[in-house]
Amino acid sequence: MAKNLVKYGVRYGPLAVEAIKHGREPAQQAVQAALAKRAARKKAVEHALTVRDGSLLKVIRDGQAIYFVFSGDAIVTTYPPVPQNTYPEMLRHADLDKREPAVVLAARRPVFGARLPKIRRR
Repeated sequence: MAKNLVKYGVRYGPLAVEAIKHGREPAQQAVQAALAKRAARKKAVEHALTVRDGSLLKVIRDGQAIYFVFSGDAIVTTYPPVPQNTYPEMLRHADLDKREPAVVLAARRPVFGARLPKIRRR
């Protein structure tokens, strides 16, 4: 068995190393993008909770979610940050009535316990 392991390791080892190396980078980029999106939303909700009549609007730009923080009808900031001169272009086709109040978003915390499988003990 050890002889076969060495034989196949020598034959297919370099291919496996290259496959792992090339497969790891896209996976890492996808995980980092997901974490950045979650962090941007969390910061936006926290900021919207600190302003008067805070609300959030999610706008998609170039495949990336941009969260606009509003105080009443005025734009306070965006997460992730984008230049202010692009706000009108980004909001041109957005439905401003779909803004969600920050209080509602903060109350809608994810429940992790419901997704976890039950552990059976013997």
